[in-house]
Amino acid sequence: MHSNATSKELASPRNFGIVDPTMTKIAEAPSLKTSPPGRTIGFVTACSIVIANIIGTGIFTSLGFQVQEIQSGFALLMLWIIGGIAALCGALCYGELSAALPRSGGEYHFLSQIYHPALGFMAGFVSATVGFAAPIALAAMAFGKYFVGVFGVGSPVALSFVIVWVVAAFHFGNLRIGSAFQNLSTLVKLLLIGTLITAGFFFPAKQPISFLPASDNTMSIFSGSFAIALVFVMYSYSGWNRRTERPTRSGIGRG
Repeated sequence: MHSNATSKELASPRNFGIVDPTMTKIAEAPSLKTSPPGRTIGFVTACSIVIANIIGTGIFTSLGFQVQEIQSGFALLMLWIIGGIAALCGALCYGELSAALPRSGGEYHFLSQIYHPALGFMAGFVSATVGFAAPIALAAMAFGKYFVGVFGVGSPVALSFVIVWVVAAFHFGNLRIGSAFQNLSTLVKLLLIGTLITAGFFFPAKQPISFLPASDNTMSIFSGSFAIALVFVMYSYSGWNRRTERPTRSGIGRG
């Protein structure tokens, strides 16, 4: 009998006088069964998640903080251009890392491998406690403030709690329902932004503003106020690192 014989050959009647057919079937069965594919999301839903992560509270609320110190339209435009370039570089870097380090863990795994596990732990801890919870809370608070400001009824705090639980209820159950809700809410958000942009062309400006470069823009761009305002812009673009992880075998990733 050869030492490198397979399990099927070892359990054949040629090697043993009487072999139980049940044992033969067990020996012939593969040792590892392929697990059924887990719940996954489609390309459209994945894009909706990324868009919803990036276009969040920062875009709808941070402009008021920026115009307090920066009065130049060109400098404001450069804020978002610089922030967009930085976010694009970060997304490309994380995309390369996810291809080179194909393992679940996302940002924690990337930073642990390329720098130090302590740094990865710090990033994971901050994401788990503040990085994901704080944007949700801020978005709910902004919703409550805007709702009361438009309709004049309700409590901003109560509305914040309600909207968080309503959105969570859609994602607790069926993945198909959660995906449909995500796609619909992202579409509504994009339509509202498009409506606001279009409305700006039909209403006369209350004060003159120009987005063309001027002689005094250099001082504004290299000022401390510009750097502080850039923090709000980077917060608005912070969703680029949420979906850069390659999915695991079950099809469920952290990102």
